[in-house]
Amino acid sequence: MGSRREMMTRQPLVVIAACLAATALACFSQVDDSARAQVGPKYKEVTAARGPFRIAVTANGLVRPIDRIELKSKASGEVVELPIEVGDAVAKGQLIAKLDQVEERAELAQTRADRDIARAELALAEKNFERRKKLLSSDVISTEAHDETELALAVARSKLVQATTAFERARERMEDTVISAPVDGIILQKYVEEGQIIASGVSNVGGGTPIADIADMRNVYIEAGVDEIDIGKIAVAQRATIRAEAFPERPYVGEVVRIAPEARLEQNVTLFDVVVHVENTDVKLKSGMNATVEIVIVDEPDTLVIPVAAIQEPDASRGVAREPWPASVVLVKNADGYGAREIRTGRTDYRVVEVLDGLEEGEVLGIPMVSRLKREHDQIEARIRNRQSFGAGGKRDTNARGKSASGGS
Repeated sequence: MGSRREMMTRQPLVVIAACLAATALACFSQVDDSARAQVGPKYKEVTAARGPFRIAVTANGLVRPIDRIELKSKASGEVVELPIEVGDAVAKGQLIAKLDQVEERAELAQTRADRDIARAELALAEKNFERRKKLLSSDVISTEAHDETELALAVARSKLVQATTAFERARERMEDTVISAPVDGIILQKYVEEGQIIASGVSNVGGGTPIADIADMRNVYIEAGVDEIDIGKIAVAQRATIRAEAFPERPYVGEVVRIAPEARLEQNVTLFDVVVHVENTDVKLKSGMNATVEIVIVDEPDTLVIPVAAIQEPDASRGVAREPWPASVVLVKNADGYGAREIRTGRTDYRVVEVLDGLEEGEVLGIPMVSRLKREHDQIEARIRNRQSFGAGGKRDTNARGKSASGGS
């Protein structure tokens, strides 16, 4: 009995203590919130200043020769001479490869002999025609005999044409066994060796055997993939600066010559191929080298700029838009602290933004030092408090309903 009476005495004390603690916590929270509201956020001060403003689009690409020629032979046969190696500089007309000419040489000699015989037959036919013509005028021979002579002359002429055509074809086939450089350039690849038998690139269904690749490396182009976000800033004939990874200290100047009309997808990134022409006078740029292309969009030597962080969140009530910043809000320092002001801004590199109107050089701006994480934390904390208060109220209502039910019973 004594212990039960003691427990009944302690219960009211525990309830009173819990209520006092809850009241103290609520008061402390209100005081802390009011204190934070009075203090407000801290500000980082920045100054609107004039200076250089530059926007550039950067992309990575590969060095490619403008005219890369794959050399093939019109003739088939065994390669007997191949005086080239990869990397050799060759001049136009220089020997690249020579094929076995035994059959072509024999055919050329035969057609030359046939042509000479046809020439001799034509000369004889012309003499006979002139002689018969005189005899006909003297009525020594009949007209029929003269016509036969005229026919023999026409046949001799046609035989000469046929023999000459055959000879020219044989000479062309002979020339086809010698492959020469079509342009001045550098041997990029070599696909065959001496002694190898190659197929004709003309008569073979498979396209023939490639012998070598040659390109003039004095003029090259860089093919770079530009992100779709930046492609709208680029136009043909814009100037570009190229730096190869092999020669970072040596910048090359180029010009945009082509922008791909269709995008390609690379690792879930949409890219457009931009071709930049570069004069490679020192021939240091090699085919396949990695290079970085920088295309300058804006290069102002003196303009008023402020950090992008100084632009405050858009105010829907005033119809202020954030991007592309036709009208923006900044906090300008004054005698009373910081006041909101609308300004007109222009281009941006997402680090600083160009100020067109509404702000003077030297004015101090405030950037609230409240991080996005802090704001999100405060919002979550407020939602938790609301839920707790709602739950406590609901619990009190349940208890009240329970007591009334007990009393009724």
